[in-house]
Amino acid sequence: MTPMRLKNKLVLSYIVLITLPLATLGTGAFYASKNIMLRLARDNVTEIVHKNNQIIDERLKIIQDDSLSLMVECDLFQIFSGPAPAQSELLTTNKRVTEILNRYFSQSRDLYSVELVTRAFVYGSKARNTYPPDHFYESGLYRQAAEQKGRLAWVPTYNYSLMHQLPDLAGADIEYRYLFSAVRQMNPSCVRGDTIVRAGEGTEKPILVMNFRDHVYADIFRNSVQIEGAVFLVTGTDGTIISHVNAELVGDQPSLPWLGEVQNRGSGSSYVTVDGKRMLACYATSAITGWTSVVLIPPGALTQDIAQTITFFILTLGASLLLLSLLFAYLISMRITSPVRKLLLAIKRVGGGDFNAKIKVEGKDELGHVLMKFNSMNEKVKQLIDENYVAKLRERETEILALNIQLNPHFLYNTLNIINWMAVYGEKEQVSRMLVSLSRMLHYTTDNRKDSMPLSEDIGWLKDYIVIMSNRFEHRFRVDFNIEPELMEASVPKLFLQPLVENAIIHGFRDMESGGLITIYGRRLGDDIEFCVEDNGGGIEPERLKEALAENSSHIGIHNVDKRIKLLYGERYGIDIESVPELGTRVKLVIPYGKP
Repeated sequence: MTPMRLKNKLVLSYIVLITLPLATLGTGAFYASKNIMLRLARDNVTEIVHKNNQIIDERLKIIQDDSLSLMVECDLFQIFSGPAPAQSELLTTNKRVTEILNRYFSQSRDLYSVELVTRAFVYGSKARNTYPPDHFYESGLYRQAAEQKGRLAWVPTYNYSLMHQLPDLAGADIEYRYLFSAVRQMNPSCVRGDTIVRAGEGTEKPILVMNFRDHVYADIFRNSVQIEGAVFLVTGTDGTIISHVNAELVGDQPSLPWLGEVQNRGSGSSYVTVDGKRMLACYATSAITGWTSVVLIPPGALTQDIAQTITFFILTLGASLLLLSLLFAYLISMRITSPVRKLLLAIKRVGGGDFNAKIKVEGKDELGHVLMKFNSMNEKVKQLIDENYVAKLRERETEILALNIQLNPHFLYNTLNIINWMAVYGEKEQVSRMLVSLSRMLHYTTDNRKDSMPLSEDIGWLKDYIVIMSNRFEHRFRVDFNIEPELMEASVPKLFLQPLVENAIIHGFRDMESGGLITIYGRRLGDDIEFCVEDNGGGIEPERLKEALAENSSHIGIHNVDKRIKLLYGERYGIDIESVPELGTRVKLVIPYGKP
């Protein structure tokens, strides 16, 4: 696969940097705007439902108050306070009662009909009073009026022919097929002076029946919420449909699982599930009837227009910004890639050995500064190569030396074997001491982050090493330290004394069963420090003494330390060896004084 060019990467990056924030902001703005519009529309529809309910309540309250005023109508009191009218007087009485009813209720456009019912006669306009009075006293209208004992009772929508037991009207096409009513048991009275005169105990109490059609609600709700898919309905406390956008459902009691929750809340809005669809329900409960007016709206219908507008705006803006980003990306990428191409060509020439390659600098920005630095760097390349070569060589020697002074597997194996036998013979304190020493040694030697350490830390490691070696060689020797205290904070090469001590133990005490002594001296000589490791071992033969510092010597540890010192500090520093056969060996080491 061919790698993508830098210019193309920059162009693609700009497109991504523009597209992703735009898509994120656009999506966020879309849903934020949608939620705000949905909330505003919900609140608006809820307010409309609440206002419509208030309007209807005010109109019904007028009728309710008029019905209450009718109870103290003196003309009505005169008719019903005495004996019941004779059969021959019923028509005349009906005319008088009808006039009284018209006086109170003829101005209301909401009333379909109003009647005053007694056991002998139904008073009122005969155009709409078609049921016999004896059927009325067997109906639910009378039952609810009697239960309220003078208070107004609102009866949800019912089938007129069933309520009044009129089977002949069951199939007839009549406009009053479904009605809802307000009924009140009347106790006629009259105010005379400051006294209220009421009918006697034995006087019949007529029933005031005020009938309404569903247009009381339908005319208001049908035109107030003009949203596609919206449905309005008014339900009684028992679930009876009093008014509905679908007139065929008026008077039914369908199963509406969500209705109970809405009725319990009274007024407000919430999401409900209707026929498996999520709908927004805005509702209000009448203070007069106790019935609930509900408007159901598909949430998507409230935000459909704004969603289309926002989508169009985002797509238009996104396309414009994308084109601008392509233009800017091309211009900027050319400005960036042109100096980069020059730099790559110059690097290619340098890679071929031409260190005289120069780049013409045309700008003073960051890329121009890079080109200037490249030219400056190229002039010093030869010098840097030489210095880098020497530094790499010294680093390599240091790494080799560091590997040489690590605890080798043989030493670790012997140490663990000694600890094992000590544990077998129950030497707990010795086992603990050696384990602690070994742990500290491993921690110190495996930390390769620094090549130089304070002398105090290096001496600490050396003492742990001596503890283990002393146990290994069954305490055939001891080690004394005689180091000036001020040198303890001096910076020294890591583990520089260990090979000297190891050499004394391995070679110096090889033929000794006991009495071995190693003395380590340290003193300051001006700007230098002189260390001396002295032992009373077998010494080194004169012919072998000259070979001690050679690379192929058996004393490889001493050679490595000497070479390491010279690499770090220069040729005038290093190791000097003095030895007398059968008397011992003295190894001197000189390094410059310095602190970490």
